[in-house]
Amino acid sequence: MNLFEKMTDQLHETLDSALALALHHKNAEVTPLHMLFAMLNNSQGILIQALQKMSVDIPALRLSVQSELNKFAKVSQISKQNIQLNQALIESLENAQGLMAKMGDSFIAADVYLVANMSLFESVLKPYLDTKELQKTLEFLRKGRTIQDKNDDSNLESLEKFGIDLTQKALENKLDPVIGRDEEIIRMMQILIRKTKITLFYWVSLEWGKRLLWKV
Repeated sequence: MNLFEKMTDQLHETLDSALALALHHKNAEVTPLHMLFAMLNNSQGILIQALQKMSVDIPALRLSVQSELNKFAKVSQISKQNIQLNQALIESLENAQGLMAKMGDSFIAADVYLVANMSLFESVLKPYLDTKELQKTLEFLRKGRTIQDKNDDSNLESLEKFGIDLTQKALENKLDPVIGRDEEIIRMMQILIRKTKITLFYWVSLEWGKRLLWKV
């Protein structure tokens, strides 16, 4: 399996978008900066989610990256047939492949590409954010999960966007109080803190809205 076959669907889409951007700007080569700009233009992507969580000024960052792209040399005759991936981009993908293996992933995800090549983007990102904090945020969004399928990083985004992290809410004291269940909560806590026996328990719904704690 070659390097490109190792990419997740999302990272492959990013590369396709980067290629389209290079063609639009009449650049002879596709670079890591084109990849970054493509990620900044994907409103559903993992980078945008991380930047939103960090309260980064995304439009300003996007304009800054675009300004850097405008400095690239332009050629008059460029097409899909003769545009190339530059050496820095190929090396950045190889860097990501190396980190992929260390993380136990089977495919190169978009977040791994970013983390593996943070040093490449530091100069353009630094005026707007702390790259170490961005790395921590990407790791937080990953939540220890591994990428074993080509669409797994898209699933990570869906979980973050549509799911509710109850553990994080509890740590932030943002969970709504549970009213009228004092005895049940006390009983559940008694079960959880037992050290000599592991007890499985389930909530069983009864009629009239009542629920029973069922032990196995």
